[in-house]
This record gives sequence, C-alpha cells and structure tokens, in this order.
Amino acid sequence: MRKGFTMKSKKLFGVGAVVLALLLAGCASSKSDSASSTVKDFPTEDVAMNISWWGDQEAPGAKKWLNDTMALYTKAHPNITFTEVLQTTEGLMPAFAAAAAAKAGPDIQYFWGGIYAQQPGWDGNIVPISDYLSAEELSHYTNAQVEEGFQGKIWTAPWYVNPSFPLLVRKDILAANKLTTPKTWDELLKVCDVLSAKKITTIAGGVKDGWFGAWIYSMLGAQSISSQKEVISAVVGDTKFTDPNMAGWWTALADSKKHKCWNDDINSLELYQAQQRFVEGKAAMTITAGPDAPNFVKKAGGDDVAEIVAIPAWSDGPFAGKMGTSSQTLGVTSWSKYPQVAADFIAFGHTTERLNAWFADTGSLPADDRFDLTQVTSASTAALFAAALDGAPYLENFIPAQLDTDAIFKNVQLILKGTITPEQAAADTEATMEKIRKSDRKVVDNFTAWSK
Repeated sequence: MRKGFTMKSKKLFGVGAVVLALLLAGCASSKSDSASSTVKDFPTEDVAMNISWWGDQEAPGAKKWLNDTMALYTKAHPNITFTEVLQTTEGLMPAFAAAAAAKAGPDIQYFWGGIYAQQPGWDGNIVPISDYLSAEELSHYTNAQVEEGFQGKIWTAPWYVNPSFPLLVRKDILAANKLTTPKTWDELLKVCDVLSAKKITTIAGGVKDGWFGAWIYSMLGAQSISSQKEVISAVVGDTKFTDPNMAGWWTALADSKKHKCWNDDINSLELYQAQQRFVEGKAAMTITAGPDAPNFVKKAGGDDVAEIVAIPAWSDGPFAGKMGTSSQTLGVTSWSKYPQVAADFIAFGHTTERLNAWFADTGSLPADDRFDLTQVTSASTAALFAAALDGAPYLENFIPAQLDTDAIFKNVQLILKGTITPEQAAADTEATMEKIRKSDRKVVDNFTAWSK
C-alpha cells in the first residue's frame, strides 16, 4: 500500500495481521479480478458475502440496522447470506491493508470519505461503485461526487452523513454565568475568559491520540478557503501551507490556547475521554462526531439544556460559521467475486424503509436526499441536519493521510502545549508535505487528477 494511505497513526499497522484472520474466517468470497463495468446476471448459486465495517462507535444503533438489513436482504434473496466484522477505530484500516495485501477478505468495505475512499481506488483495491449503480441512483447519495468522485467515476457509496464537527453547548452553564452561546470567535474567547477565571472548562477535548487535532484543523481551516481545491493545490505544491488562506487557522487555535478555552489536560486525554465531562456538567462545551451529537444532547438533558451549533467564525470566508460535511461510505473490493451483489445490497440500504430505519435506529442522518426530514422532531437534531446539508468541505479528507499524522496531529498538540508558534506550525506542515511529494510522486499525480 502506498504511503498516501498510511494509517491515521503509525501504531495502527501492528494489528493488521490479527484482524485479517477474523476477516478471512467470516468470508466465503474467492479471489478474483474485478468484474467488468457491465453488471452480470444476478447469481442463482449460493453466495456468502462478508462486510468489514466501522460506525457503531459514532452512530450507536448502526449494528442493529446492519443486522436487520442483512436479514431482510437474505429474505428477499435466500441464496445470499452475510457475515460482518465490526472493526475497532484503530483496527479498521490495518484490517483492510492486510486484506488488500492478500487480495482476500471483505466484499464490502467501510471507508471514511475523501482521501480514505480515493486512495484504495488509486491502489486498485476497490472497484468504482458507479460501475454497478446508475448515475441517477448515485445522484441522491450525499457528498458522493465531491468526496468520492474521480475522473467521471465514483469510488464508494455514501452511507450516512457525518456533520464535521458540531460544537455542543450547555446553555444551562452559560446562563448560570450570565453568558449566551457565542456566535463569533471574539465572543467565544470572551466566554473562555469568564469561565476560566471561575475554573470552569469551556471546551472539553483530548488530543493525545491526534485525531481531535484533525477535527480542529477541518473546523477552523475551512473558514479561510472558498473550495477544497485550494487545499489540494497546496498538497500538489502549486501553493503552500504557509499561505494566509492555509495558515491563518493556526493563529486562531493559538488564541484559544491563550484564552484558556480548553481543559488543562487536553494533551493527556484521548479523543473521546473528555466528552463525558460535558454530559456531567463539568464543561460548558465539547465537540463530538456529528452522528452521535443528538445522543449527547439527550444525555445532557435535552434541547432545553443543550444545543448543537457550528464552531464560531474567526474569518469572513464563505465557509466561516458553517459546519463541515462528510459522508462515511461503503465500497466494493476488487477481489469480490460478486461485486454486483455487493452494490445491490448497498443500494438496498438506500430504499425508503431502510433510510427511515437508519434514522430510527441511530438518530443520525442517512446519506440520501430522499430521506424525509419531516420525521425529525428534535430542534437540535433538525438544526444539525440542516447544517450538514449546507456544510463546508471537511478538510482532513482532502490531504494525504501521512500529512495528517505527521504534521496536523503533532502541531495541534504542540500549539496546545504552548511550545511552538503558529508560524512554526505552518512551516512544519509545508515542510512535511514537501517531503511527502519527494518520496512519492504519485501523490502529486493522483491529487492533481482528483482536482480536475
């Protein structure tokens, strides 16, 4: 596998061989080359399909939905049976790396959007979903063209939308301190000043494992660009990550550190560890995965106590004050013997009944514009969905994974420790990207082709 599809953390590689055994044990698909773009007749022989996936972690209830969907599909097609392996967050990509190396394993594979769906296509490990589903069908799948489109093809099928990422606000804590939900960056910094003076955490977070740093980059970095193509331009070297539109967000982040917006132990906690403090009323705000945000509001006490908003605007760019939008996706592996069955199953998940069931089971937004939004009754959930459908590009999905791990993760941690300046963070990001360009020319070629 090429460096561009490195793991979100280098430690992730170690579990790949273990997880491959689980994949192969549950999979009856034989090794084969990718099918042609002409859909074959639906098979009449017994077919065993395997799904390797992630998502119940951020959209609780997804496992129930998937099990029900597999059972319903088998009821309609008795010769088709399924097994599924729910991967851990750290195991998802190593498992696929091991399967791709063996050219055996899942027929259907879960991918985050953008580069995490593009790179396996560039590497020949998945076939375009657009070879098996019609353009009309795919036109309904949220973010399919923006994140998964490549030179007229669409690699993977969006499954559900991940609003990226909402700021959860406890109105009760703010009101008790004579504050209101901030709308601008300056207002947020003033809230931080007031609460920190009273030893109250404004925003609870954790960057020990790096992931939250990428969230912060995407939320703040998008505010000073007008298109994701500006990010790709910096990736290929036409512009630089030290340019004002690429680097300004580092200053905003440093200002949040200066005004004590974060919990003091943010560098000692992992991504999800600090969020419980919001539920317990020990922090006024937190940031979480969009699909799980409505559940956090419920745990905190409901819409009367908490609300879901976009991170306040520090810039006047077209995406300032907007939430990012990304779709988590399902793809068909290049070694699957039955790609047409895999694609048909994915499309079955987009039928009206299954779209409604997804919302009922998870409370999150299916990635399909045919979903009836009138069934959403919670004000905070409705606002979240509306923000996601009119959102900003999720920047982490438009940079090489290695840049994420080697520059974004690290420099966010260092800014929040107060050990480097915004200028140093931007310079290191540019230097890291230059090293990646020199070590793997295909990064430039692939990203250039993607931008067209």
